[in-house]
Amino acid sequence: MKVVRVKICGLMRLSDVRAAVESGADALGFVVASPNSRRNLSITKARKLVKSVPIFASKVAVTSSYDGKTLRKICARLNPDALQLHRPTHKTTLEVRKERPEIELILATPVRGKSSVAEAKKASRYSDAILADSLGADSMGGTGRTHDWNITVMIREEIFPHPLILAGGLTADNVRLAIMKVRPYAVDVSTGVETRIGVKDPMKIRGFIRNAKETLA
Repeated sequence: MKVVRVKICGLMRLSDVRAAVESGADALGFVVASPNSRRNLSITKARKLVKSVPIFASKVAVTSSYDGKTLRKICARLNPDALQLHRPTHKTTLEVRKERPEIELILATPVRGKSSVAEAKKASRYSDAILADSLGADSMGGTGRTHDWNITVMIREEIFPHPLILAGGLTADNVRLAIMKVRPYAVDVSTGVETRIGVKDPMKIRGFIRNAKETLA
């Protein structure tokens, strides 16, 4: 059986980056150019954190910006392995693809209802992976709320063979059930491993990653 990959997102402190890496996280997410997010970082702060990520751990820049100039700045300053776009436009994705083809694109799809299936299918044409998340007031994730996993299963089947990343309300307590139900390529967590906004708990990180990776192993 495959081992599900894990992304720890919304990292804001060096100590939390270290905890995620030491616990076996496959990818680490840093929110930038997203002023409505409570985990938003300046490019300078994000750069410092990204530079602390060791080789073989993927660095993901997460943003709700769709301004071409801003995206180019993010890519140039952070040099991420992947760019996770919220509220992406067709033009935005094509610009990023053309200018930085080596950077993988993750397009976030908020799971609201069955209409999200068609939205995800369309987005998969211009991306390397789809992230299915619960919709927040800021049009991003980090809500700490789950969504209808039955719809997420439909999304996974519709976008196949594109990878599906499952996010939204995941914790060490429910990640096993989520993986068994949805069978995603990867899971993504932020709120579920925090003690408060932007402050991760090393024990929660360790427990989440252990439970996620042991589910299908």
